[in-house]
Amino acid sequence: MSKRALKGNRILSMPISNYNGLSDAGVFPADKMWQPIVPGAAVGIYSETYFDLSAYELDDLTLVPKLIQLQDGMAYTTGNAGAGLSALDVFDVVSQERLDPGDFSAYAIAGDYPSSPGSTNDWSQILFCNTRFMAPSTEFNWADLLLPATRGSFGSSEPTAVQKLWLYRIIIFRGVNSEIPQTLIVPATRFVLGAEIIEEPDLEYIMRLKRSYEIATQG
Repeated sequence: MSKRALKGNRILSMPISNYNGLSDAGVFPADKMWQPIVPGAAVGIYSETYFDLSAYELDDLTLVPKLIQLQDGMAYTTGNAGAGLSALDVFDVVSQERLDPGDFSAYAIAGDYPSSPGSTNDWSQILFCNTRFMAPSTEFNWADLLLPATRGSFGSSEPTAVQKLWLYRIIIFRGVNSEIPQTLIVPATRFVLGAEIIEEPDLEYIMRLKRSYEIATQG
């Protein structure tokens, strides 16, 4: 059978919309690609999408990541930060398996991240994870700018043969005051994946599929 998907170098990209919300009783609403992590609760918001790799999977090809990044350079702002929303935990993740955004509230509190010893995710499962703790600065009179106080980068960049690579932007709220309406503006961003598409020897490819299956069914 002839191959349908092309091998070689590829660049995949996926835009993520901005978020612009006003809290009501401490809860930020859904907006465009974003949903509340727990509807009706002041936990956080998330965006979930994926890179479709099904054409490669149909042709028994493997994607080898060379560069994974989030293009993110615009301002994060909030209103009434001094009396309400005090900080954000921001997670940007590329995963071989679908994740539960509800887990990230516990990660933020405990100082964990997906694939850390305190999580239920395998290290090879998480190809890319950026974390930031963002705190407000009141130096600007037009808005409270949220600046990164800490940042980190984790991930295996493991070659993969899955049908979908899941992409997440997850924001956990710190110090939400339910009595004071607050604005939150998160800029539009873009996931970019530079990769090489290869055909592995049969045994290596079968073992990769076996590991993916074991990760997907563990726990």
